[in-house]
Amino acid sequence: MKKALALILSAIMVFSVFALNTSAYTAEKLTQEEWDVLYNSLKDDNTLPMLCPGADETSLGLVWHAPKDTAVSEVRLSKNADMTDAVTFTGQLDPSENDTQVVCRVDITGIEENTTYYYQWYTGDGWSEICEYKSNSFDRYKMMIIGDIQIGGQTDEATKQSEDGFTWQSVLAEAMSKNPDISFLLSPGDNTSTGKGANEWQTLLMPSLVRNLPMALAIGNHDKKGMMYDYYTHMPNEFYGKYFTGLDRDFYFTYGDALYLVFDATSASAADHMAMAKKAVEENPDAKWRIAVMHQALFGPGYGSIDPETGILLNAVFTPIFDTYDVDLVLTGHSHLQGRSHFMVESSIVGKAESGKAYVNPKGIIYMNSNAVCDHSSFTLPLPHVAYEFAENDVTTYSTLEFYDDTMTLKTFRGDNSELLDEISIIKTEEHNDNSPLKLFQRFLYKFVEFLGRVYQEIDAIVVANRGGHF
Repeated sequence: MKKALALILSAIMVFSVFALNTSAYTAEKLTQEEWDVLYNSLKDDNTLPMLCPGADETSLGLVWHAPKDTAVSEVRLSKNADMTDAVTFTGQLDPSENDTQVVCRVDITGIEENTTYYYQWYTGDGWSEICEYKSNSFDRYKMMIIGDIQIGGQTDEATKQSEDGFTWQSVLAEAMSKNPDISFLLSPGDNTSTGKGANEWQTLLMPSLVRNLPMALAIGNHDKKGMMYDYYTHMPNEFYGKYFTGLDRDFYFTYGDALYLVFDATSASAADHMAMAKKAVEENPDAKWRIAVMHQALFGPGYGSIDPETGILLNAVFTPIFDTYDVDLVLTGHSHLQGRSHFMVESSIVGKAESGKAYVNPKGIIYMNSNAVCDHSSFTLPLPHVAYEFAENDVTTYSTLEFYDDTMTLKTFRGDNSELLDEISIIKTEEHNDNSPLKLFQRFLYKFVEFLGRVYQEIDAIVVANRGGHF
């Protein structure tokens, strides 16, 4: 009787967690006990779906695993909670990392602003539970940045995965309770620890809020240790380039007036990165804002920004792309340190970027580095490019980026109580000039960087093969 009662109570607790799906933005943080029940009930599965941004604000993506013999790649979408008048979207079936499942990927289109939707996916055994997605304004909106979720930290241990999962759901719930108008989440990479375990992705997708919040996930060096990213994501406009190999890819999408350029910074293929930026910019000439995302911290507060790989190689590959295409903000991670730069051009400070101030048509780019969900670092350096850093790095933070008319505002908060730590605004009234003689000349000179990038790629491939994978 005691065992039966325990099972019934556990089932009730799990059901109550999933019931939050239809009121996602008021979801409360799970207690440790509630998280343990949820984790133990789901840890041996790998079929949770991920909601992803689409190519623009009117579309979404959904990806999940299903049994090979019964899978149907379909999603139903309705404006009614009982799923009446639902529209069905059909996608594709792709091979998975195992012999018994396939990966289902579906693109959902026709999303309208400020509208509540309900959706289901076909699990292989029938339609899933009903989940909710609320779109916000397309003109004025807010997105969120959380970096180095890295489920499992530096290990593949189930205990550490559960610990990081608990922190992850706590920060998500805190951020969404204080910012119910967040439209999507962006991670600058290292979403998992080993890159090889389906259980890491399962834990990443356990919080019910991720069924309601599209996530755009860059590739980090930990993701690059394996191939699981390939089977659990459905990023928009994936760009595989001419020289990318294995897991390598960039992607891009727009939301409102902003173009997001997401780079796989673990690849030194400068030619492919430049080609992706060129393609994305030319396809979206009216985007007022350009936001770049990469994993390594080019101008962060710690040693990572001045080590040879980042400070020399990645600096040479990426800063010319950002400068010639007038990027406004670069979002990074990797060092597990929260911080933000002054306005930078190449490696030089061209203007102060002080907290609490607004800057009109500033010259240069702000680089913001997020800390981590998994493990935190406290080893900062007194670097001149750092405008702000958060000293208490044992606390996970989250940042929001809000767009309104001609203003973009970046804010960083503590992840445990949403205390505002840093805020800066940029007001833009000038248009991009991508084809000025100077910009064209800079891109011509970049051909030399592309050549050196190819040389480095060949050397790096040998190094990675010898050491058995990326670090």
